[in-house]
Amino acid sequence: MRTKEIRESTDKVNERLDSLIQVMDRNASRSSADISELSARITALDEKTDLRMEEIIYRLDRILGIVQQKSVVTKSGAGEKSVEHERKSQEMESLYNASRSDYLRGEYAVAYNGFKQIYESLKTGEMAENSFYWMGMCMLDAGRKENATILFKSLLDNYPKSPKVCTVTFKLASIAEAAGNREEQRAYLQKLLGTGHCTNSNEFQRAAEILAP
Repeated sequence: MRTKEIRESTDKVNERLDSLIQVMDRNASRSSADISELSARITALDEKTDLRMEEIIYRLDRILGIVQQKSVVTKSGAGEKSVEHERKSQEMESLYNASRSDYLRGEYAVAYNGFKQIYESLKTGEMAENSFYWMGMCMLDAGRKENATILFKSLLDNYPKSPKVCTVTFKLASIAEAAGNREEQRAYLQKLLGTGHCTNSNEFQRAAEILAP
């Protein structure tokens, strides 16, 4: 009788342990999902913060550039070219800022047209690269992922040293994941990890976490 009581007691303890393990597993899954959602929200907030900081830094650079230009004495012909160049730069800057504001308001079509006009006018330089990137973002946020993919791939080909490469490569991986193409997603994540100037980026860390066994 005593042995039977001990066995029954042991069975009850094991059942209780199994129940606790199941509860812990469910809680762990929920925690993992909560952490992933929080990470995504933080990333989105970081992108908006980076966007604001980019704008502030760009405007400061523009102010410094204008001051330096005014301090240089040039010949009449060169002076006229400088004035025309400055006028065009100010127009592009105004359009760029307006397009950024349109994007933040969710006016993606309007913003896309503004960024496209800037890119086609400049072709090269930081503002042209950034405008090309935001053209892709407008398409992505408007739900036109195929168009966004084409633009992002073109950016990687044409501007391999751009600071946007890390972000764009990760976004291409995310687009592939959403389409159910795990192989392509993995290829982009591996490409990200192999890009030297991405090592200290948030995208690099997230790629490493996703590919971790």
